[in-house]
Amino acid sequence: MPTAKSKSAARVQSKERAQPKDPPLPPPQGKFVVFTFAGEGGHRVQQQVINSLRAKGLKVITNLRPVDSPEQYREMSVTLNLVGYVDGEYAGEGDQASATVYVRSGVTGMRAVSTTFAGDRRTLPTEVGKGLWDRISPDLSKMCVEAAKPRKAERAPLRIEAGTPLENRPADAGN
Repeated sequence: MPTAKSKSAARVQSKERAQPKDPPLPPPQGKFVVFTFAGEGGHRVQQQVINSLRAKGLKVITNLRPVDSPEQYREMSVTLNLVGYVDGEYAGEGDQASATVYVRSGVTGMRAVSTTFAGDRRTLPTEVGKGLWDRISPDLSKMCVEAAKPRKAERAPLRIEAGTPLENRPADAGN
């Protein structure tokens, strides 16, 4: 016969199971910008990142330049309908190297995710290509969900007040 303690433990377990879980996030979709990676040899890692994102069905734009502030990133993402931005750094010394991939949210304009890979210089780009998706896909899914939500315009369009209007008078022909 069950004791009072085992009954209460069973109720706690059933309540825990009854809690609705967060719905699974949809797979990431949308447009990302991949900027040039810093460091000698960074272009090989950058190409692996581009290939990895495209293989998962994301649209990748590579012909844009980074801007200066989070506000400019937000404005660019609204204008171009972007989810986020990817950039990174590559550093190598001897036979060892490391690569860090940064993902910036288009909604906030701030860096949201970063992941670092380290290993043999010759195999590091391949390791990045194979392991990147597993490390950042949950965060990319969240970013895509946020980017799909309607956004409120942060400020009104710029209007320039040039001063008092001038009257348009025809030039005096008699002078």
